[in-house]
Amino acid sequence: MFTNTILGKILFFLRSFFPIQLLFGHLKYNLFALSFWIFLFLIITDKIGFSYGIPFLFYSPEYNGEIGWVSFALMGFAIGGFTMAFNTYSYMKLGTKYAFLATLSRPFIRFCFNNSILPIIFNIYFIYRFINFQRTEEFATDADIYGYIFSYIGGFTLFISIALLYFFPVNKDVYKLLGKSTEEEKIEEGVGSILHNNIHWTDYFKYQKDRTFIYMVTLFYWRKSRSIKHYDKLLLKRVFSRNRINSSFFEIVTIVAFVFIGVFRNSPFFEVPAAMSFVMLLTIILMLFSAFRSWFGYWTQAIIIILVILMNYLSSTTSWFQYTSYGYGLSYKPDKLVPFNIETITELNLEKEKVIAAREKYIHVLNNWKKATGQKKPKMILVMTSGGGSRSAVWTFSVLQKVDKRFDGRISKHIHTITGASGGMVGASYFRSLLLEDKLHNTTNRFNENYQKNISKDLLNKLIFAAYSNDLFYRDRIKLGNNIYTKDRGYAFEQQLHENTNNTMNVPLSYFKKPEENALVPTMFFTPTIVNNGRRLLISTHNMSFLCVGKKTNSGLTSSYEYIDYQSYFNNNSTNDLRFSSIMRMSATFPFVLPMVTMPTTPTMHIMDAGLRDNYGGKLTMEIMYSMRKWIKENTSGVIILQIRDTKKLLRGDVVKNVSLINKFTMPFGNMYDNFPKTQDFDQETLMRYAVHKIGFPVNFISFNLLEEQKKRISLTWHLTGQEKARVNKAFYSRGNKYALHKLERLMRESR
Repeated sequence: MFTNTILGKILFFLRSFFPIQLLFGHLKYNLFALSFWIFLFLIITDKIGFSYGIPFLFYSPEYNGEIGWVSFALMGFAIGGFTMAFNTYSYMKLGTKYAFLATLSRPFIRFCFNNSILPIIFNIYFIYRFINFQRTEEFATDADIYGYIFSYIGGFTLFISIALLYFFPVNKDVYKLLGKSTEEEKIEEGVGSILHNNIHWTDYFKYQKDRTFIYMVTLFYWRKSRSIKHYDKLLLKRVFSRNRINSSFFEIVTIVAFVFIGVFRNSPFFEVPAAMSFVMLLTIILMLFSAFRSWFGYWTQAIIIILVILMNYLSSTTSWFQYTSYGYGLSYKPDKLVPFNIETITELNLEKEKVIAAREKYIHVLNNWKKATGQKKPKMILVMTSGGGSRSAVWTFSVLQKVDKRFDGRISKHIHTITGASGGMVGASYFRSLLLEDKLHNTTNRFNENYQKNISKDLLNKLIFAAYSNDLFYRDRIKLGNNIYTKDRGYAFEQQLHENTNNTMNVPLSYFKKPEENALVPTMFFTPTIVNNGRRLLISTHNMSFLCVGKKTNSGLTSSYEYIDYQSYFNNNSTNDLRFSSIMRMSATFPFVLPMVTMPTTPTMHIMDAGLRDNYGGKLTMEIMYSMRKWIKENTSGVIILQIRDTKKLLRGDVVKNVSLINKFTMPFGNMYDNFPKTQDFDQETLMRYAVHKIGFPVNFISFNLLEEQKKRISLTWHLTGQEKARVNKAFYSRGNKYALHKLERLMRESR
């Protein structure tokens, strides 16, 4: 017979070995839970989120600013929690498929032990990946790495042990329900006997309701399951139901415990690594779904869909489920809500007297800037900085700091405006704040290298922790002035930024009003995108309505009013009290990472990342030059546009790859995102080419590029590894950037 051959015995063993059959069971009945493991595997194999540094958060968890045994122990604890969530949900889905479990001693624990292939494979591979990463990217020693391994395993084991302490006394089998001793120990038949059954090869493909399995009691002690034909089916279901209830109780306690940690989120002790928060969020989702499954059975999916539809309906017709992310400092009082419609936008642009007054006042700022340079015909420097998370923040700060130091502080006097998006504006804002401190106290502390370390510190841990512990369940309230706001992950981001930068930017917008007017510091313009209609909110200490007004032409071209001036549109909402960090956050609201900011309008105006419309600040820079072209031509020796880019326009090693079958379906969507910065570059190049040709004064472009090669990538995130920070420091001294510095020196000699 076929089963007497070696191949037949192997196939029959694989068909009977319970851990392997559980894998097939997941594929057949439990794809939802299995998808969570697949998702984690894709992360640690760099298939998902590599460009955003998501895998690095797992390989190099950071706790209270340090990567050490505590951070890896916390990661292990989180993975242990996720493993138990996977086991409890899987037991709900698969327990009744393998009814023989009810006849075993402690059936749920037996199930977990035999369901451990996926967690074991994941942990082995994950440990292998973080060993390589720590050695090559974080420069960890062998002693450190061994400590990380033992800490990770210890954290994982700790959670599993806590779970087992609960399940050992409450885990029921059929004999305990009957008040009898278990029969598992009475089985004398060896495991090998199962391989001597004579069956036809076609039986491998037949479904058998009462099959025999080989299950693991311990790693090296395996047993053969008994037939369950003689057991009462209702009794077996009672065993499963009792263990399901016990599992549900454990899940609820675990969820409550994880959420309860969020109560202490303001304590540094509970600022757990970002990857741990991410895994805990997956754990909560899986456990909640498991609890729903336990309570509602096959109605679970339908009930969840109905709840989502109901929540969506209530959110659009009532104030329920309207999770508002505030601009801290703005007034959101009901009687001060601004109508948000095209009529209001148009009306503001028709107030000619106010528009003319705003223009004249800005020319006064320009005159003060010229006076501060001490030259008759100074070079005007307009800085454009790109978005890109922490890498852009650190790079922009580094370039401004090093260039200004090279020129003994003269460059900062010639910088008139700074435009851009996201992280670049965060780094530029930090440099400007330090510059103001130096001007007020007549020092040069801004050249201290420790400031670059401050802006490169982690901004992600507190943000992600707040996302699952605060945003999903309960939002604290905070009172600022006469206004009360709720806290969310946006607030957590701002607080972490203040901690990293010693509260240098923890000020209202009005703090910079006089310094900008008196040319102590450059003028900054933030242009976050208005999600509702694609326009841009132009935020500054100045009224810039003259840039927003529609221009009448004989061609019949209709103005669409792209810009909405912040100062004039929200003039009754305490505009200058808006916290400066909230403005930076508006400009850096990357989708899903940070919540969209809600402005005090009706209907509500939602604000998102400035990079959606202009990642480099080029369009607004051209608008300012064109609007002030007469003054610039008469009072300067030309304009230097200083571009600080996180990625060079043309990267070395950038190749076009072949298109696969799946790519043909995904490329139409991926193309819109992957080529988004490139299309902005193409559009702005054309715009600048025409502008420079017609503008009537010299315009020179200088670019400092962080990334020049395709292979040397730095993740787009709010967390940088040690190696990535080193690459940012080294980038300033590349051949291309040295050439840019020499060109700047030559042009500045023309300033007179």
